[in-house]
Amino acid sequence: MKTNQDAVSARSEIERTYRERRGGFLAWARAHAPDLATAEDVLQDAFMKALANANALSIVEDLAGWIFTAMRNRLADLWRRKAARRRAGATELPEKTLVEIAAAAGFDPHDELVRGELAGAIEMAINALPAPQREVLLAQAVEGLTFRELAERTGVSIDTLMARKRYAVKKLAAALIEWYDFE
Repeated sequence: MKTNQDAVSARSEIERTYRERRGGFLAWARAHAPDLATAEDVLQDAFMKALANANALSIVEDLAGWIFTAMRNRLADLWRRKAARRRAGATELPEKTLVEIAAAAGFDPHDELVRGELAGAIEMAINALPAPQREVLLAQAVEGLTFRELAERTGVSIDTLMARKRYAVKKLAAALIEWYDFE
């Protein structure tokens, strides 16, 4: 039977491992996560999970291996969720694009509450855009193409592409204002 002392010892070992190996774990997570914030969250989640399971971990011989596995599993969950969202037609927009659209709608783009709800509303609004406008917006926001690259790919003039993006942003801003008034 495990004693309270085993749990205290396991917690101490977890804390020591965190202090000593945090940098290496974070470096690995940064190499596999889409951004630094996600890497830090994955690392924090793994150590919080370890602390929450300190009693059970008192018998684990390779704590660092257990934490690494917890991080790998968490990242796999995130990637699976993202892949499932993509298959369902969801659109992931970069922060820069969300800020641009929120500002065009007159919202404070740095308001966490607004940003949390904003992504879903923008996704629906993007799907409602006319195809040419949606294609320009997604090519730039998701694929990172410049107007010149997009013009070469499609044969459409840069001016036309810029106009389509401008119209798309205006329509998205209008849709968000309606969304905000409805909320």
